[in-house]
Amino acid sequence: MKKLALIASIAGLAALMTAISAQSEVTSPTSSTGSISLPEPRTDGGISVEKALQERRSIRSFTSEPLTLAEISQLCWAAQGVTDDKGHRTSPSAMATYPLELYLLAGNVTGLPDGVYHYSPQGHNLTVISNEDVISELFNTSMGGKEDWRKSAPAIFIVTGVFDRINKIPGQDLSRFVYVEAGTASENLLLEVVSLGLAATYTAGFDENKTEEYLRLASGETPIAIIPVGHKAEAT
Repeated sequence: MKKLALIASIAGLAALMTAISAQSEVTSPTSSTGSISLPEPRTDGGISVEKALQERRSIRSFTSEPLTLAEISQLCWAAQGVTDDKGHRTSPSAMATYPLELYLLAGNVTGLPDGVYHYSPQGHNLTVISNEDVISELFNTSMGGKEDWRKSAPAIFIVTGVFDRINKIPGQDLSRFVYVEAGTASENLLLEVVSLGLAATYTAGFDENKTEEYLRLASGETPIAIIPVGHKAEAT
C-alpha cells in the first residue's frame, strides 16, 4: 500500500510540474536566449493593395485599446520581414545591403511587457533592449503648446539606418539610399496598418539624441522615422 501511495504521489507531482510548465509556456513568449518569438505572419487575407492605398490616412488620435502580439508580428514583417530562403525582405534594398533596423516601443500590447525591443527579420523575433515604457518620456514635450499626441499610442515603431552598410564604394556617398529605403519600409508598415484596421501616422519630428539613448544605438546608426500605431479614436 505504501508503495502504491508513493507511486501515486510521484505521478501527481509529475502532472503538476507538467501543468506549471505548460502554463509558463502560454504566459511567457520569452525564450531562454532572451528573444521573444512572434506569431507567424500571414501572407494572405486582409484587403487589396488598392483598397489599402485608398483608405490610408494619417491618424493622430488613438483609443486605449491595446494592440495584440499578432498585430505587432504582422507590422514588423510588413516593414522588414524575410520573404524567401535567400533572405529577401518585404522592402527592397540597394545591393541587398539592408541598412535598416526596426525597433518597437511597447506601451500597451497584449502578451508583451512594456519596453523597448529590436526586431530581427531572420528569426522573426524581438530582443529586449529595456523593460521600461519610455513612450511618455520620449514624447514629453509639447508641440505648438499642445501635448504630444504620440504619447497615447499603444505601440511606436522606429526605423533607423546604419549608413556604413551601404557606403562601401570609394568616393561615393550613398547615404540617400538609406532614406529611400526607410520610406519604402515605412509605407509597407502603413499599408499593413490599414489592412489590420488600425491607425498610424509617419512622423519625422523627434528628439534624435533622446531616441538614440533610449534605443541604445551604436555609433553610426541614426533614427529616421517614428510611426505610432493604435486603434483609431472616434471623432468628437
